[in-house]
Amino acid sequence: MKVLTVSDEVNDLFFKGKTLKEKCHGIELILACGDLPPYYLEYLVNSLNVPLYYVPGNHDDKYFQSPLAQGLSVKGCENIDQRVVVFKNLLIGGLAGSFEYRKGKYLHTEAQMHRNILRMYPYLLFNKIRHKRYIDILVTHAPPFGINDEKDLAHRGFKEFLIFMKRYYPAYLIHGHTSRHGGEGEKISSYHSTWVINTNPCRVLEIDDANLRRHHN
Repeated sequence: MKVLTVSDEVNDLFFKGKTLKEKCHGIELILACGDLPPYYLEYLVNSLNVPLYYVPGNHDDKYFQSPLAQGLSVKGCENIDQRVVVFKNLLIGGLAGSFEYRKGKYLHTEAQMHRNILRMYPYLLFNKIRHKRYIDILVTHAPPFGINDEKDLAHRGFKEFLIFMKRYYPAYLIHGHTSRHGGEGEKISSYHSTWVINTNPCRVLEIDDANLRRHHN
């Protein structure tokens, strides 16, 4: 399955001519890792006509300030923070926000992120019983601690994500928030059995169902 992943920066090239449809031919799903304006997500959904799952980033409180704003008013967009959804046999979960360097709706301490993960546990347990695995893809805004993160507090990764990967074995953790500092192949790491991928600002990924099955066997 071809998946478009996006975060942090609006790709202006996607608004020019047929660039988006040419680069994203065959895309079946969009995963957004935060800090993107709703108009951009709406444009991607309407142009590619595929579902979009997202988590908010640390700057997204300006877009989601209303307590009633549980999702974007765009067909196909769904906030998966602290949840796990199923799309064509893919188990996809999300954890929003970044490490707390100021006060904000989507800024968390390690203890707060731990509680957010606990809220996901019923989904994870149900998946383990029904699908024989907890989760395939974890979508986050921030990276894990020590993997693709940076030294300043604002771009520090979460240690809780390291624990999550060791405990629940996602095949992929896809995040944004930090710079890739290089080309398309930069900022892809592995931790235990999980590929950790920095998508900032965008990538096209091939998710192989056969590889996922081998990953969980």
